[in-house]
This record gives sequence, C-alpha cells and structure tokens, in this order.
Amino acid sequence: MMHPKTYVEGFHNEDSVKSMTYNMLGATDMCVSALSLGTSPLACIYGNMNFDESFSLVENALKSGINMLDTAPWYGHGTSESVLGQILPKLPRKSYYINTKVGRYDPEPERMFDFSAERTLRSVDKSLQRMDLEYVDIIQVHDMEFAPSLDIIINETLPALQKVVDQGKARYIGITGYPLENYR
Repeated sequence: MMHPKTYVEGFHNEDSVKSMTYNMLGATDMCVSALSLGTSPLACIYGNMNFDESFSLVENALKSGINMLDTAPWYGHGTSESVLGQILPKLPRKSYYINTKVGRYDPEPERMFDFSAERTLRSVDKSLQRMDLEYVDIIQVHDMEFAPSLDIIINETLPALQKVVDQGKARYIGITGYPLENYR
C-alpha cells in the first residue's frame, strides 16, 4: 500500500498509517482517512481540556494516520480554531487536511446565522488568522438549512467562497446540513 500524500517520514507511526483506511474525497485530490478528528472538544464543550491534552490529542491523531481535522468558528465561538492556532504551527502542515466553516457564529438565536457574502469573507479571514494558516483545504457552509432562504446560499455565500478559493485561502468548497432535499 502506498502512503497517503499527507504521510511525513519520521513524524507518522508507519504501522498505524498502514492500518488506516483511506478514501478519495469526492472530486478532490484528497485521500482522507476513514476517521477524522472533530475539534470541538478543544473548546472545552464536553469538559475541560488543558493545552497539553489538546496538543497530545491532535498530535497523536495525526501520527496514527488520521489526516482530516474538522473545526468551525461555532465550536466554542472561535476557541477551537484559536487552540488549533497554537497547535498547528508545531506540526507538519503536510500531515493534515483541515476544514472549517462559515455561516454559524453567535449563541444568540437572532444572530446565530449569517450567510451574507460580507460576513462569509470576514469569517474566512478570521478563521485563518485564529488558526495561523495561509489556507484551509475545505471551506464549508455550516448548516445551510438555517439560512432564511437557499437564495442567499446560491447568490451570496457560494460566490463569496469561490472568491476565497480563487484567492488561495481554501482549496475546495463544501456544504454541511441535514435535509437532503436542499441538495437536489
């Protein structure tokens, strides 16, 4: 078996990487691990985690062959991304793919969602700043079913995200959400 593109000699546990299942992700060039690491726990959403525990979690996940990290501004209202911003510079950038999201932000219900182009662009820049990254691999629309209308997703959010890709701040665009009817 060939190693995935994210394999870094001397960093990864080769036996763990060999035992991990990898699959191509859609029409991307990304061969991702069957398991990914959701990073909302870094924001202490499910209990307290200190920095050393957070670092160990991310580092051990990557070394074991997990190569997809998932985060969002919504996870701890920026805390997950900020903690990643302290962790990721200490790890090989080649060793992981990372995705974050736009559209869901504030705990106040009336301000929780904003899918406008302006907010989308600001959010991407803020996420990159918090994570100390030049780009993310996938930028996703977070829970699009909560948009006041799918028109805003089509006419504002997605064109703004295409601009983000064109500027090299993200490689691919994704969408998250539950009702499959929205994807038809």
